[in-house]
Amino acid sequence: MTAKTTIKVFIPSGAGAPGFAGIVRCLRKDSRIEIFAGDTNPNPYGKVLANEFFVMPPSSDDQYIDKVIQICKDKHIDVVLPITTRELVPLSMHKSQIESVGTKVLISDLEGLEIANNKGRLLHHQIKNETDIPVPDFGFAMGKVGFTEMAKSLFEAHETLCFKPVEGNGSRGFGIIVQEVSNDFLTEKAGILPMTLKEWTSRMPKEFEDLLMISAYLPGVEYSVDLLCDHGKVLACVPRTRDKMIGGISVAGTFENNFTLKAFCMSLVNQLNLHGPIGIQWKEDVQGMPHLLEINPRLQGTTSACELAGVNFPLLAVKMAIGEDLELANLKVKWGSKFVRHWEDNIIIN
Repeated sequence: MTAKTTIKVFIPSGAGAPGFAGIVRCLRKDSRIEIFAGDTNPNPYGKVLANEFFVMPPSSDDQYIDKVIQICKDKHIDVVLPITTRELVPLSMHKSQIESVGTKVLISDLEGLEIANNKGRLLHHQIKNETDIPVPDFGFAMGKVGFTEMAKSLFEAHETLCFKPVEGNGSRGFGIIVQEVSNDFLTEKAGILPMTLKEWTSRMPKEFEDLLMISAYLPGVEYSVDLLCDHGKVLACVPRTRDKMIGGISVAGTFENNFTLKAFCMSLVNQLNLHGPIGIQWKEDVQGMPHLLEINPRLQGTTSACELAGVNFPLLAVKMAIGEDLELANLKVKWGSKFVRHWEDNIIIN
C-alpha cells in the first residue's frame, strides 16, 4: 500500500474540550496530517489549533449528521475521530452513510457502544452475564424518594457512597455521600464536596432529568486505561494511575504495567466488540482489587499523556483507520514514568 501524502482528520465536536490540545499535539507528530475541527461554540480555544474550523450544531440535532457528511465530502476527509461522549451514538448509527463518501469513522458498532456508553447498562451487563469483572455495589434512582431509599440500603454495607448520571462524563453530576461531614473546609482546596444524604436530598428536585446510579465509594487507587482496539481485539493497552484530577480530568499520574487491569480490559473489549481508541476507568477496593467504573468508547481527555510514555494513541488510531502499518512491535512503553499536565494560553482573533 502506498503511503498517503496528506491525511485529513475531522474532529467534529470538542474543539473546546480540555483534551483537544493534547490530541492535536499527538496528531501533529505526523507532518502529513491536516486537522479539521468543530464545536458548537464559535470561538473555542481549539479554533486556532486546527487547519480549519466549523461551527457545528449539537450532536443531538437532526442537522448534525448532515453537516458531518457534507464536510467530509467537501474537504475529502479521510478519518472522523470523535472525542466527545454525546456524538458517539449518532455517529455510530450513521457510520455507513458517512463512510459511503469515502471517510472512515473510528467508532464501535452500535450494540456494544450503547452498553459501553452507559454506566448502568455496563455494570448490569457484567452481573447478568456473570463475567469475571468486579463491579461495585450499585443501584438506580429517578427521583429524590428512590435516591434516599437506595442510599439507605447501600449504607447498610458501605460507609461512603457516590452517585453519577448513567450517561454523564467528566465530573458532571458526580457526588459523594458520607454519614458524617468533616470540618476541615478551611484547609482543603475547593473541589468535590462530600455531603450527607440529608444535605444532598435537600438540593435535589423531586424527579431527576437523568437516571442516577448510586454505588459504593471505593477508597483505593484509581486507574484509567487507554487502549487501541480492532473490532474486539486489543492492539495496545496502557494503564495509568489518576493521582490528581481537575474537573474529572487527570493532571498527574504514573504509567503502570498492571497485568490484572490489562486482562480485565481485554475481556471487556472482546465482550462488547469495541473498536478504535477506548478508555476504561477502574478503582481499587480496600483489598486492592480493581473494580470497573466506566468505559469511555472514544479518546479520553488525558490519552495524549501516553505519547510521552511512548504510545501515541490518536496517531495510531488514524493510521489503523486508513490501513497503514502500526509497527506495534516497536512500541516501548516507559513503565513507571510519571506525567503532569498544565494549561496553556491562546488568543482567538475573530
